Amino acid sequence: MNQLSATNMTGIGVALAALIGAAAWSLFSGLRARREAAVAFAENARLEAMLGSAPALAMIVRGDGRVECSQRLADWLGLAIAPRYLDDLSVVDAGLTGEDLAALSSDVAAAQKSGRPFSRALRVKGSARALMIRGARVPKAFQAPGGVILWVFDATDTEDEIAQLGVAIGQATALYEDLSGVIQAAPMPMWYRGADLRLAMVNSQYVDAVEAASAEDVIARGLELVEGSGVGGPLGNAVLARDARSVQSQTMPATIRGERRMLRVYDAPLSTGGRRRLCD
Repeated sequence: MNQLSATNMTGIGVALAALIGAAAWSLFSGLRARREAAVAFAENARLEAMLGSAPALAMIVRGDGRVECSQRLADWLGLAIAPRYLDDLSVVDAGLTGEDLAALSSDVAAAQKSGRPFSRALRVKGSARALMIRGARVPKAFQAPGGVILWVFDATDTEDEIAQLGVAIGQATALYEDLSGVIQAAPMPMWYRGADLRLAMVNSQYVDAVEAASAEDVIARGLELVEGSGVGGPLGNAVLARDARSVQSQTMPATIRGERRMLRVYDAPLSTGGRRRLCD
């Protein structure tokens, strides 16, 4: 009987030890899982914060047309609620125009079939907001077969800057054409040298003076009006004007329509690094 009791006690001890070991292992596993969950939660929070401050917002279009996007992107589109399907991107007085939606749908369908990425600029109805969309087939890790991910950029400021630059370029072009007209109408030879001091533009009086076929002919052949035998040659005054950054004048010999004459030549440096010349 005593032997049986001892055997039972031994069995009970082994069972208790096993239970304690299992409990310890469960506790250890639970604590480890808790730490891993905390790390994953912190990482997800960090990624969400990064995406929230990113200059582009993501939209996933699944193979059946269903859409996954944030409310922030819906706000960009002027939509009260996030769209559920691609066709929901266009509503009355908000979202995309019918034409833009059709073009985007065509891009998405092409990307689904061929995997070829695309980009498209769109406007939001009833708003000055401009959007730039870049799309590509989603990676396999997204587990969305046939899906396309769209990265949407708010390009409003960029579009405004482009428009302002276009206006500035138009104004500069108009001023250049007006200035060119004044130079061409001048009653005396005028010419412009580039930063390398080579002839870049001449007026009709200059062309007549050197008896060339055209202004292009003068520039191609580098025909100088001022004779090389003058003080410093035809580039002497230009070099002085460049180095001193001030207008220089000098009386120099020149041959005009076959006749030798003395001319007062003025060299004026320009902010572009070029040189303008005129003579009387």
